[in-house]
Amino acid sequence: MTTIESTRLRPANQLPPTSTPLSILDATVARFSPAGAIWIFDQHPDLDQKTLIDHLRASFIETLSKFPQWAGQLQWAPVNPKGNHTERFNRPLIVYETDTDPGVEWTVIEHAFRADEIVPTPEERASSSTGSQPSAWAGDAFNERLFISSNPLALANLRDYAGLPGMQVQVSLLQEGGYVIGVKMAHCLADAQTLMVFMHQWAHSSKKQFGNQPETPLMGEPVFDPALLDSCAAGDIDSPEPDQGLVRIARKLPLHRYSWWDTAAEGYPPFLIPTTENSKPPPGELEHRRVSPSEPTPWVSWDFSKKVRYTQLHFTAAELRKFQAAALDTGGRCDISRLDALLAHLWIAIMRARGQADSSRRVYMDLSLGARARVSPALPDTFVGSPLFLTHVGGTASSVCQEIIGETANRIRETMKRFTADAVGAMLHDAAHEVSPQQLWQAFLGSEHTLVTSWLRLRLYDVDFVGGNKPRYVHAVMPKMDGCLQVMDSGIQDGGMDVALYLDEGAMGRFLDGGCSWV
Repeated sequence: MTTIESTRLRPANQLPPTSTPLSILDATVARFSPAGAIWIFDQHPDLDQKTLIDHLRASFIETLSKFPQWAGQLQWAPVNPKGNHTERFNRPLIVYETDTDPGVEWTVIEHAFRADEIVPTPEERASSSTGSQPSAWAGDAFNERLFISSNPLALANLRDYAGLPGMQVQVSLLQEGGYVIGVKMAHCLADAQTLMVFMHQWAHSSKKQFGNQPETPLMGEPVFDPALLDSCAAGDIDSPEPDQGLVRIARKLPLHRYSWWDTAAEGYPPFLIPTTENSKPPPGELEHRRVSPSEPTPWVSWDFSKKVRYTQLHFTAAELRKFQAAALDTGGRCDISRLDALLAHLWIAIMRARGQADSSRRVYMDLSLGARARVSPALPDTFVGSPLFLTHVGGTASSVCQEIIGETANRIRETMKRFTADAVGAMLHDAAHEVSPQQLWQAFLGSEHTLVTSWLRLRLYDVDFVGGNKPRYVHAVMPKMDGCLQVMDSGIQDGGMDVALYLDEGAMGRFLDGGCSWV
């Protein structure tokens, strides 16, 4: 690997200095792994790499002018005990358009291998799909670390930020003209949807640099206004104490309240303790503040010593219709989606592959939900930030293994329907008053949990920086941890879906040997 360029980029036009508190939900995801993705492209005819880099850089700077906050300094807001909800402990703030902005980390490197040596084409990955079995591409050899920066982002450890960027971009030049673009961001700045608003804007600008004239970006103009989300919270979020009626409403919702702070819990990983300590207010602050209740965190169910495998599954449109039809026949609802049915199918298969058909332990599918359409008034699709939360569907392991697809899909849909605008408003009120938004985790991983995130309808495979050069492979940057599951639209654009699944080695082997046909 050879480094060709390493710098920091900033918007071309600097405006007056600005300081913007991030939203209630942005604060709750500050501890999450960075949001990011990797696009791998084959060689484009008549494209030399110097021109490619020059055009990518110029179009990135142009696009960044619509997202100037991402070149700024992500940090914690100064604490003011008598201030509003944005001035409580560990509330993120972005300061930008200053001479000391850290900028976006921009790196160009060269690798000594070709694109076809990294990953098969979408068609090749889907070619093994036969009968009721989806294709299954073993992606363990794919090393995402080669294509994204390893440098720390601001607040990555919930403490350090000075001079650290909130966004990193790495362009990797491959042999014979291929290239890779990897982007990584602090999660409190962007969820997957926000990331894709930027990527489609950047690709649109880049194609113009190459002389192509696309009509409009695939996603519209960004809306950066975190206060819009906070205004959807119920009650007075700036009051010294929360409204207990709203708190009761929020805590009746299916939201895990696992505490990071219980470091004495059995199985608590020592390597997490430093970041946990950084999420705690000073002792004097805790003496006169009531820490909200939590539930025991099941660390013993998460064996970090087990090897985790990554497999990408491809489900065709016909397979998805089959799952949906089966779920509608037995689920009792008429609004079960293709995704509901697919997730039901996968969760049952995963639990059986984990060998828990006779277990009475509680197990959960943790579902990441976006808040944009679930608040009133609804936020635009191009609302910039990380407005998400996690709910769950649960049951005993034995009962989940015995369920039919419609029963599970029905429970998934019913759970999602509980998050009305009023319910989310109460949830936001409760979260705004947390002593530390990073105390609680609404999900978990390991043998008793499956953590789902959907990137559907974000058109990741439509990112094209040159014109006529669609990606060979798009990889969502995910922690390689047992139980992580990510869904996106198919790379062959056949109306199907691709699923990135991470399971411990034994469970993955059993899943692939027969789990997909069990339901």
